[in-house]
Amino acid sequence: MFFYALLTLIEVGLAQEALEVDFNAPVQSHEAVGQPSSSLPRLSNCAYKEKGEVSQLDDLPIYVVGEGDKCIVWNYDIFGFDSGRTRELCDYFAKQGYFVILPDYYRGTFQDPRNPGTKEFLEKESNWDNLYSDWLKVKEYTEAQGCRKYGTIGTCWGTYPVVKLSTLEEFSAGVSMHPSHSPIMNILGEDEEDVYNQITAAQLFMPSKSDSKSVKIGGLADSILGENIKIIEFNEMSHGWTTRGNLSIPAVDRDVHLAVEEALKFFQKHL
Repeated sequence: MFFYALLTLIEVGLAQEALEVDFNAPVQSHEAVGQPSSSLPRLSNCAYKEKGEVSQLDDLPIYVVGEGDKCIVWNYDIFGFDSGRTRELCDYFAKQGYFVILPDYYRGTFQDPRNPGTKEFLEKESNWDNLYSDWLKVKEYTEAQGCRKYGTIGTCWGTYPVVKLSTLEEFSAGVSMHPSHSPIMNILGEDEEDVYNQITAAQLFMPSKSDSKSVKIGGLADSILGENIKIIEFNEMSHGWTTRGNLSIPAVDRDVHLAVEEALKFFQKHL
């Protein structure tokens, strides 16, 4: 498929910062309080030539690519607007016939979860009132571009906006790759069960080996959402593999492609 050729562009001559993966190593939760993060580090993807454009909606920077009446709102990980393969993946989904918009909720900042201040950063940037205000800006803009149907996808931190947006009537599909919304809700003091009970959009969760039990098969989300959720576990993958995993490792390359294919099929079915 086209995406294989697309990702190959960054495999040669690209200085990858992602760690080598030991598939037999003990699983450490990336969310464990007081424990070092097991999330993959920031990845440079500077060799990739973007297909979209960056512009502003008032004070909100956005990356926009593609066209059509079916819109995918992309929600990035904790490393922000330029993180890893995020924009490359936006471009790929746009190539499949979607209007894709990536809002810069952080306004130019990001947080390395290995550094101090992560809890405070998450508390500040996961404010739903602010995120909802940004969504209203995105909605007004995309409707003016002819968008009529909405889906949303997120990686890591970005799954928090995914599940919250999925409670709104405009959205018919939400995709969460290596979800972090469970520990974020714990930090915020939100009731994860209550949020799941409000979700109306069909959900696809793709957790890594270290993600919360609540987002895995038989967990809280599965028990509440039932037929409205599909869960595919990637139990060899480290948290962050789709956007920051090292593609020179065959298993990572395989599961990046598989996750993207599953997300695309999900949107094709529900959007």
